[in-house]
Amino acid sequence: MVVGEFTEQTDLLVIGGGPGGYSAAIRASQLGRSVTLVERGAIGGVCLNIGCIPSKALIELSSRFHELDSLAKKGVMTEDAHVDPIALSQTVTASVERLTSGVAQLLKAADVEIVEGEASFVGRNEVRIRASHETSRIKFKDCILATGSSPRELEGFLVDHQRVLDSTDLLFTPVVRRDLIIIGGGYIGIELGSAHARLGTKVTILEMAPEILMGVEPEIQRTLRTTLKQMGVEVHTGIAVKGMKMAGDAVVVEITEGDGTEEIRSSAVAVMVGRVPNLSEELGLSQASISIGLDGRVSVDDQMRTTNQHVFAIGDIVPGPMLAHKAYYEAKVAAEVAAGHKAGNDATVIPAVIFAEPEVASAGMGEEEARSLHGDDIIVARFPYRANGRAIVLGASVGEVKLIALADSKRLLGVHIVGVDASNLISEAALAIELGATIDDLALTIHPHPTLSEMYPEAAEVAQGLPTHIIVQKRK
Repeated sequence: MVVGEFTEQTDLLVIGGGPGGYSAAIRASQLGRSVTLVERGAIGGVCLNIGCIPSKALIELSSRFHELDSLAKKGVMTEDAHVDPIALSQTVTASVERLTSGVAQLLKAADVEIVEGEASFVGRNEVRIRASHETSRIKFKDCILATGSSPRELEGFLVDHQRVLDSTDLLFTPVVRRDLIIIGGGYIGIELGSAHARLGTKVTILEMAPEILMGVEPEIQRTLRTTLKQMGVEVHTGIAVKGMKMAGDAVVVEITEGDGTEEIRSSAVAVMVGRVPNLSEELGLSQASISIGLDGRVSVDDQMRTTNQHVFAIGDIVPGPMLAHKAYYEAKVAAEVAAGHKAGNDATVIPAVIFAEPEVASAGMGEEEARSLHGDDIIVARFPYRANGRAIVLGASVGEVKLIALADSKRLLGVHIVGVDASNLISEAALAIELGATIDDLALTIHPHPTLSEMYPEAAEVAQGLPTHIIVQKRK
């Protein structure tokens, strides 16, 4: 034992204070466990501090600013509207501080002991904590590992927070840039690219894959490409980024597109090429007999147990989408199992949302997956926003609700939405799929009028061949 090192003991140790970690700590405390939470950075993790919350605050503010032009055309005059970058940044920061302070209060109320430092396993039931001025050890009965993820680096693009930026720079730097190159056409690049375009920045998005937002329905990709173009966003897909250089006050990015090479100039470039799980060698997983799968994530069973029966893993470091709400769910499963309760990860669907312009949301199977599993024994039905009264009133007629169901039983397999407020609409779809609802169930459920949610029974009626508010070819 090194000088100044001491050993503590705890019932349940949680490593990581992000959405999964703090949720697990609170739930475990509620179930009677004494809990110690180790966090090397700020409580709330990436999501609350530099991810989900600040990005959505910026997106919401930029969206409202962008709406001012359309309001003037509708008779609501908005003279001298402009963006104050400093006040905007302060608003984003305030939203973060409010939530992180709230989480700290919840942990305190739950009697969770918080230890600042970086944990590494030194045995099957023991970790070493390295803090700024001391090193300690903690022995545990059970442990929940929730270390989260970090931005993937791109070779040749070293982030300096001046010319080469990361997502945090785009969230908190109090400046509206003249122009910006974003490398990465995934959900982070599309969300923040859209937000900055609405604030007046000329945005160029470079994506190596054949299309932006790979994995979403093709018609949704097309809709977003159209709206991005309308906002002045230039999108290049299927390209190779060869490198960058400085030229005076500009950043020059060289790309290969097709058979040609092109140089794109901008005042800054932001790298957003995905995320990787925080599973460094320093974490010492092998010391605790914790295995990593071929996908580079911790192997777990349906109770979130690792190959060490007293260590659980949740969130971005285990298989599945890197989403905060997935981590929340897995956290409670792990905490309950660790407390001796019967629990398991048996979610049918994990809804996903992209806060683009317009919003995108999905739950369940896509059309390609459904056809690969069920062939022609599926129904695909769509209902457009332009035929919905509430969407017309909102001036948001771009988008559609797409339902995918089995043709014989009519059981709902998937729902995909592109359009205003898709992020809220998708929850009904997730519940419907979890409950095994059918197209007929949706059609027969009375929805309030005029609302966007009416598009569910409207789309279900399209699937039945009996639509009310759109014209389709009559059956012979």
